[in-house]
Amino acid sequence: MAFTRFMKPETRQSLIDTREAMNIWNILNACYTIIERLEVDSKMTHDIDLKIVLSRIIKNLHNDTTKLKQQLETYQIKGPDRGRLPSEWTGNPEVSRDELIAKLALIFLEEHLGNLLLANRTSITNDNIRQIFYRMIIKLTNQIDLLLKYLKVKGWIESPPIYPNTPPNNEENLDCGTAGDLWNHLCRRYDHMRKTEFYDALAHDLDFKIVIDLGLNTLKEQINILEKECQKFGIPLPKRPSEVIIAPVSTDLINDDQMYRDIFLGLQGAALLHISAYKQCKLNDRIRNLFKQMIIQELDFFEIFLKYGKTKGWLHPAPSYKI
Repeated sequence: MAFTRFMKPETRQSLIDTREAMNIWNILNACYTIIERLEVDSKMTHDIDLKIVLSRIIKNLHNDTTKLKQQLETYQIKGPDRGRLPSEWTGNPEVSRDELIAKLALIFLEEHLGNLLLANRTSITNDNIRQIFYRMIIKLTNQIDLLLKYLKVKGWIESPPIYPNTPPNNEENLDCGTAGDLWNHLCRRYDHMRKTEFYDALAHDLDFKIVIDLGLNTLKEQINILEKECQKFGIPLPKRPSEVIIAPVSTDLINDDQMYRDIFLGLQGAALLHISAYKQCKLNDRIRNLFKQMIIQELDFFEIFLKYGKTKGWLHPAPSYKI
C-alpha cells in the first residue's frame, strides 16, 4: 500500500479499524518486552548453543518491530515506549541457570503466538495488516520449534504422563494431554462437518456453496487424518455423524449472510483450538507438526473465507480508527 504515502493523515487512518490499530500497538509493545527480557537473559547465558538460539529469536523479533513501526507511521498511530537497552555488568553468573532461561523463553514465545493469532483473526478491515500478522505467526512457530528442539537435546523437557492405552506394536509415545487433544479435535471436526453440510444444503448463493465445499474438503481431510491417529494410539473414537443430510422444505429459515458469519466465528475458534494443542504437545514431534499444519490450513482458509465475505458485504464493518 505504497500509495498511502500520498494520502492525508486522516485518510490513511480511515483505512484501518480500531482493533487493527490496537493490535499493531499491542504486538509491538509485546515484542519490545520480550526483546528486553531475552537480551538480558542472553548476557546471563553460559551455553553457546543457547546464545545462538536466543540471538536468532531476538533478530526475528527486531525484524517484526521494524515492520510494525512502519505500519504505525503509515497509519499515524502513536507507538509504545521501547524497552531498555541491556547494560554490561559484573556479578555471579550462577544466579541464573540456562535451563530456566530457555524454559522461560519458550513460555514467552508461546504466549506471543496466542497474541499474534488473536491479532490476525480480529484484523478484518486491512488485508495487508492481517498478512503481516500471518507471516509473523509462521516465523514464530519455526522459532518455537527450534527452541523446543534445543530443550529436548539438553534433556530439559519434563516427561508428562504417558497415554497408557497405546497398542504395544506402536513405537511412538503420546502424552495424555495430546491424546485428549486428538480426541477433542475429532469431536469438534465431526460437529463442524455436520453443521457445514447442513448450511451447504440451505445456502442459496452458488458461489457461497463453492466456498463451503472448499471448507468441507479440508474438514474431511483432517477428519481422515485424526481418525487414523486416534486408531494408531488406541484412543476411543466418538460417534460419527450421519451421512444423510435432509434439506428443509423451506430454505428461507436462515439467510446466507447469517450462515456465513456463523462459519466465520467457527473458523476463529478452531484456530485457537489448534494453537492450544500445538503448545501442549511437546513429547511427540510428528503430532506436534500435525497441529502446526492445521494452524496454517485454518489461517489460509480463513483468509479466503474472509475476503469472500468482504466482496459479498456479509461482514459487519468494524469502527474505523479515525474518520
